[in-house]
Amino acid sequence: METAPIFYLIHEVGRAFRRQLEEQTRDHELTLPQWRIITRLGREDGMSQVELAAAIDTDPMTLSAILKRLSDRKLVRRKPDPQDGRAKIVTLTAEGLALYRMVESLGVELYKTAIAGMEPAATEALIEGLAQIRDNLAGGDAETKDEV
Repeated sequence: METAPIFYLIHEVGRAFRRQLEEQTRDHELTLPQWRIITRLGREDGMSQVELAAAIDTDPMTLSAILKRLSDRKLVRRKPDPQDGRAKIVTLTAEGLALYRMVESLGVELYKTAIAGMEPAATEALIEGLAQIRDNLAGGDAETKDEV
């Protein structure tokens, strides 16, 4: 049996994760980019819009539009940065934090499903190998290291 090239497998695993996350987040009326913002703020609340855009690898204009929708749903709030009046700091509201806790548990369950049947050493080796590939392709240590 011929094995698939590593880039193909990584692509297929990424697609499978996205598909599963999209199904789960749809039940909570979240798009995948909105889910990424909620989970990022759940882990590190109070980020500037510039930091948040970099953390989720999107442009500031796209982020601003997504934040407007999340703000309209009262899941996030944007307030002026006390250090820089032109910048905005984004935080989760109480409703946003409750949603984060719910979708974070879904992400943990998806992760457990994904690694089911793998030995802990194999999981650790996979994580280290993928991190090395990411770093090699990024030209060194990547600035953002997303977690599921």
